[in-house]
Amino acid sequence: MDILTSQGKFIIREATHADLQQLVHVHVTSWNATYPNYHPKPTPEVRTMQWQNRFNREEKNWFCYLAQHERGEIAGFATGNDFYDANLPYKGTLSKIHFLKKYQRLGLGRMLVAKVAERLLQSGIHSMILFADPGNPNILFYERLGGERLLDEKGEFHGAYGWKEIQSLLK
Repeated sequence: MDILTSQGKFIIREATHADLQQLVHVHVTSWNATYPNYHPKPTPEVRTMQWQNRFNREEKNWFCYLAQHERGEIAGFATGNDFYDANLPYKGTLSKIHFLKKYQRLGLGRMLVAKVAERLLQSGIHSMILFADPGNPNILFYERLGGERLLDEKGEFHGAYGWKEIQSLLK
């Protein structure tokens, strides 16, 4: 899928092991920019190990889509998988979404979330949950996508968003 933005043309595609180093770069850079006061910071070595484990399929039912600029640079990625918790009515997970700052607010994040939703729907999964850090300055993005804030039994929000019907994310 090709997308034309003010920053150029992007392709949305499934990530492969060959993308590992760029995915590590985006993950570390995005995390550190989003959470400048969090310590310890994730290192490229830790993220490399995590990504290698994922590509080696140690996590079952895991997948990753990325937005790649026409020049080859990966702008961002989103990961998803099946979700198993009998206490919650959600069957899929949007587990991570990260973008380099210069590629935010181009509509690419919305496109990646739609790809995750599409993949879950193809697997017969119609609902999705996301666990985000409530301190993330970009958290309202999930509300703009129709995510419902999930509150605990005391009525407090801890960063979880749910979509009971993800078909709406494909529009």
